[in-house]
Amino acid sequence: MPIKADQLKEKEDYQKLILEHLRDDDGYRIRPADKFSPGLAMDTEMLLEFLENTQADTMESLRAIYKERTEETIINYINAEINKPSRGLIDVIKHGVEFDSGYELRLMYRKPDSTKNPVAIEHYNRNIFSVMEEVYHKTDERIDLVLFLNGIAIFAVELKCNTSGQNYEDAIKQYKNERDCTTRLLKEKVGVFAAFAMDLNEVYFCTKLIGKDSFFNPFNIGYKFGKGNPHNDQSGINVSYMWEDIWTKDKILFLIERFIYIKTKERKNSDTGKVRRTKELIFPRFHQLRAVEKVMNDVILNHSSCNYLIEHSAGSGKTETISWLAHILSTVHDANNNNVFDTVLVITDRIVVDRQLQEAIMGMEHKSGQVKVMDDKCDSNDLAIALHGNTKIIVTTIHKFYYILDNKLLTNLKDKTFAVLLAEAHSSTGATFMQSVTKALTNKKTDEAKNGEDKIRENIQ
Repeated sequence: MPIKADQLKEKEDYQKLILEHLRDDDGYRIRPADKFSPGLAMDTEMLLEFLENTQADTMESLRAIYKERTEETIINYINAEINKPSRGLIDVIKHGVEFDSGYELRLMYRKPDSTKNPVAIEHYNRNIFSVMEEVYHKTDERIDLVLFLNGIAIFAVELKCNTSGQNYEDAIKQYKNERDCTTRLLKEKVGVFAAFAMDLNEVYFCTKLIGKDSFFNPFNIGYKFGKGNPHNDQSGINVSYMWEDIWTKDKILFLIERFIYIKTKERKNSDTGKVRRTKELIFPRFHQLRAVEKVMNDVILNHSSCNYLIEHSAGSGKTETISWLAHILSTVHDANNNNVFDTVLVITDRIVVDRQLQEAIMGMEHKSGQVKVMDDKCDSNDLAIALHGNTKIIVTTIHKFYYILDNKLLTNLKDKTFAVLLAEAHSSTGATFMQSVTKALTNKKTDEAKNGEDKIRENIQ
């Protein structure tokens, strides 16, 4: 029988519950805290085991070069790459490291888009997930739980148990006032991807710990169109989705591969005119992750036969959600290993493509030539060329479609499938302009009769 919330009298009971679930249900290894290297934020034994199990030939070649200093050299080199301003933890985990000798080591294996490559699937299954409790990230400071991927720390968790009189707010205060955010474990961009503050009912997270000014976002499911989480009737632990879903192996690798990225922000000084660039790590909020997953899972089954409406309140990250969805739909495969969409169109109703949307889509990782933004330097013919070609993601204004209807390149689109993401569900995306999009992509004449929205406008008038 599942443990009930009222059976957890102390924080230690809560920790034990999570550890046992991660071990028994998710295949984690529970590691002793003394295996943690504070200066590296690594469990080097696990890291070296992963490298030996997945890249034995490369390890043997490196041993021929570095002799008895091989393991030390590898660990120090990986750490140095993570600490480079141009890289950081997410870049190193996703792309690995290349030594001066030309040999490369991968630090994780992504889940293949299809099941056609058994070797890729085998490598994916060899990723090692582990967890430690009561981890000293410095001499006199402990973190309740630290989660690792292939020996590298990726999440820190401070737990509070409501039955003992504390909640997530106490965990947030702990991060802000009692935790040194300059240690290797908690340092921005090189430390863990997210620091979680969690009790039995709610979860909050921070990607940039800066002491008292640290900002924590909620990571809750939401309840009755408001904040918080629905009651868990089975156990009474309303945040059980964290270890039952978010911290599962597949979900963590999905987050790393498709969601977590470094965003570059540009701010122009109004006095000097100089542009200052800052970088920050982006981690999805729960509603963003859920929205993208729901659409992705549905198109795997239904392809392009359905329409979807994603509602976001002001300031809730609509731009990132659109960007994540565009990139994921551009590569998603169905159960038969077929690519669902040839091209993803992100359409805005503005005169020029919104700069924030443009930067977000271009800022997410992609191969050269896969993304094309129809900015103010592009005309309708450029759009026609992109639609006809192999561009995976096209960002454009809806108005350009009105001027390409007679372009000869459009006659060759009938065998292509498109995902069309309308950035905003405004009235300007309907009627004549939307008919232009439909006609351009299908090469069919649109119904000359008035559509529903035209009739509504006429009645209003």
